Amino acid sequence: FLLTVGGQCPAERARALLSPPSLLPDDERRAKDQTFNWAVRTLQDLGLVTLDDDRLSLAPVARGLSPGDLAGFSDLLRGAVLDPDRNADLSENDDQTGPKDLVRALAWFLTCDAFTPLGLGEVTQLQKGAFASGFPNPIVNDFRWNRFVYWAPALGFASRPPLDNERPGQRLVPDCTAAVRRTVLAAWGKGQRVDAADAVDRIIEELPVLPGGRYSRSLGLRGSSTDVASSLSFALLCGHDRDWISLGRRSDAARDVLLADPDTASGTRRVSEITIHGGLND
Repeated sequence: FLLTVGGQCPAERARALLSPPSLLPDDERRAKDQTFNWAVRTLQDLGLVTLDDDRLSLAPVARGLSPGDLAGFSDLLRGAVLDPDRNADLSENDDQTGPKDLVRALAWFLTCDAFTPLGLGEVTQLQKGAFASGFPNPIVNDFRWNRFVYWAPALGFASRPPLDNERPGQRLVPDCTAAVRRTVLAAWGKGQRVDAADAVDRIIEELPVLPGGRYSRSLGLRGSSTDVASSLSFALLCGHDRDWISLGRRSDAARDVLLADPDTASGTRRVSEITIHGGLND
């Protein structure tokens, strides 16, 4: 919205346009609705908008986007949520300021099997014992899960099962393909061949909530039986199938990585190099 009006707008005009009274059925509910305030406060916390003298303005980092660039906006959101300054002492205490609880939830969620849809019931059970003793689980009720269901896909770290008859919209798969695709295509150009182990290290460095990443390690989350966890393996295999990368193995390669691949007899796949076929604007 702010991009379409030149980057700034009086806050009350923005509220009237984005959260009009007709969306809510009665005066009492309209008086209690805080959705607009929460959205503005969250974007302020993430450094994407400012509110001065009752005027909303886009931060400089967001002004170069086009109004239709949803992927670019997701990149900004993801970078702000994963920002090290906003996640200082992530594993030292149960501080819930800023995006820390969301980051803890993402780090745990991405340790789960990428081929298994999860709802709140499964998440509640699987979280037990996942974190260090005394550290609270980040997803403890439907209030938090209902928000995670929106945030995780928006950041490119989850997707909704295509066929889901059980409470549609309330189950997620740990599918980080969108975030990995944007990271890969921003890091390397079309036609480049990259050592697979180097590529995996770079992706995990850029997306530290992935298993093996610094946020995941700091929280003491369990590792994977393969070199590359299920969630990242799934994303790379999707990239190969959708042709924005190809996965190869050279017989003379000095090293390779072991992906989790349930379509093979062994359940794994060895890869030594990745070739980039796509671009950010494809």
